[in-house]
Amino acid sequence: MRTKPAQTIEQITLTECAVLGLLTSGEQSGYDLLKRIEGGVGFFWTPAKSQLYALLPKLVERGLLKARRVEQDKRPDKTVYRVTPAGRRALREGLMQPSPAVDRNSFELRVFFGEHLPPGVVRRMIEARRDSQRAHLATLEEIEPTVDPKTELYPYLTLLDGKESAKAAIRWAEQALELLDEQ
Repeated sequence: MRTKPAQTIEQITLTECAVLGLLTSGEQSGYDLLKRIEGGVGFFWTPAKSQLYALLPKLVERGLLKARRVEQDKRPDKTVYRVTPAGRRALREGLMQPSPAVDRNSFELRVFFGEHLPPGVVRRMIEARRDSQRAHLATLEEIEPTVDPKTELYPYLTLLDGKESAKAAIRWAEQALELLDEQ
């Protein structure tokens, strides 16, 4: 007796997961997705605009999205996308994949080998990181009152994580600058 082989979904990238996840809330164009990324996952996951527009047709080809052309008055037609049941399964499976054991971090690599850089370069890098994290923290603190943890629990959890990560990066930078001052 022959059995039908189990259908498996091709492994998807985290960028594909982000796109599929954003589309679970309803049909959107590439432009709509870019706007949603800016105000949401863009704080921790930002695909390049060109990458997003190239990715959407590929997800359609793989059956993870459906595309529909929308005619517009006085504007070019646009394509809107919605996630398919296969796309929802791929999203769930993709989110369940283990994270890479090591995230590549060029900033940390440069600091690690900082003795090989001209004097002051590492200090400026650390100061820039501290300053950008302060600005990032301020942005997240502005957003926090607009996110209701009762209705948007998971986005709220990522906001809290982002705030704590920014605070930790600021503390680290201040400690690192003190250590550099002692040299």
